[in-house]
Formats: sequence, C-alpha cells, structure tokens
Amino acid sequence: MRIIIGIDPGLSGGIAVLESTSFQLIKLVDMPTVPDGKKRKVSGYELMKLIGGYNRHDVEMVYLEKVGAMPGQGVVSMFNFGRSYGAVEGAVSVLGLPLMYVTPQRWKRAAGLIGADKNASRGKVLDLYPDADVHRKKDNGRADAVLIARYGDQ
Repeated sequence: MRIIIGIDPGLSGGIAVLESTSFQLIKLVDMPTVPDGKKRKVSGYELMKLIGGYNRHDVEMVYLEKVGAMPGQGVVSMFNFGRSYGAVEGAVSVLGLPLMYVTPQRWKRAAGLIGADKNASRGKVLDLYPDADVHRKKDNGRADAVLIARYGDQ
C-alpha cells in the first residue's frame, strides 16, 4: 500500500496519513508535543515514531505546509514556530522520506477554502470523512493536515 502524509506544522498542528490512490484516511493525530519548561515543544522522537512506522518505500510523498512569518507575530513566537518546523523537517529528512512543501494558498484553493474562516477545514474534512476526529475547534490542525495531504495528488 502506498501512502501520502500531510503535516500541518506547529504545536497545534496535525498529521494525516492517507492511502495514495483512494485517499482512504489511515491515521489522523495531533502533532506530538512534550513539556518544555512551562510550555510545550514538538517531540521529534514521537514524530519519528509516528511517520517512521511506515516502510519508507511505501511513502509516496510527505506534504508539509510551507508557512512563514505573519505580520504582528512576535519574535519569540516565530522562534518557537521555527523550532517546530525544523523538528518536522529534520524527522522527515532523517527517515529519508520524500518531502514537498505546499503553501496555504495552494492547498486551500484546491480544497475550495480561499476566503473561508478557520473552521471551514473541519467542515470540509467531515464532508469527506464523516468519521474523522475533527469535531472540536482545536482539531483545525488535524483537518488542515488531511487537506494538505489531499492537495498532493491535484
């Protein structure tokens, strides 16, 4: 079975694993994190366990949302986001998986969500996968990961 992986990076992001031809949802989880003082950080180890559990020859592609600094974001928050992004890139690289970057504009356009609010991703995913665990507001990262993975075969 060939799979594709979609990743919405960041502490509230998600990881989606889909079968590459039927787009059957295989796995959908929050980005793994661990305590880091009073805050949290992405766990590179748990991330590697999650995506490294597949034979690398079965992974057709890993699609990672390509994001940058946003106006008004503070230096500390951007540094922390960069750490999360780097942990994802490092894990994918160490596992030898193929990686493609996808801008939010591209995957949102493909999903028909340009101009839609943040919760629209969850609604779209529930239309496609009624049993997907994206019912809570905090599941936006999971929903985005599904749509990032689905973008890959456009």
